[in-house]
Amino acid sequence: MKKLDNTLVIGIGNNARHDDGLGWVFLDLLEKEGFKTNNLLYKYQLMVEDAELISTFKTVIFIDACKSEIKDGFSFERIYPSEEVSFSTHSVPPNQILNLCETLYAKKPKAHLLKIKGFNWDIGIGLSKQAKTNLKNAFSYFIENHFR
Repeated sequence: MKKLDNTLVIGIGNNARHDDGLGWVFLDLLEKEGFKTNNLLYKYQLMVEDAELISTFKTVIFIDACKSEIKDGFSFERIYPSEEVSFSTHSVPPNQILNLCETLYAKKPKAHLLKIKGFNWDIGIGLSKQAKTNLKNAFSYFIENHFR
């Protein structure tokens, strides 16, 4: 298995809201596979301060649950800095964090977004059956295509 070396994997979500915790559970699985914990970051949401953190890595991978329909229950795509930045005090999308990273720190890490389809967003612990299936498929794809 390849190492994450200069790669940061950010799991975005909230494990107290059922399937919103998919990003965090994905990181738990990576840790069980032996990935270094200093390359894994659990976040409730992205904030402008994260631009500084990602500027220190060559590659960043964002993992997040989504509500929209996705073929195969997940998607893995390359993302780029947005051309415009607008944010609230609530959260900042990954492509805008990349823009801030490039603008403020003159760094442009290679970035990907892994979205995993969730179904249950109510308060509570544990993933829905369908989300577990999507997580399993996304994790298998990720390991086989990017770390073997």
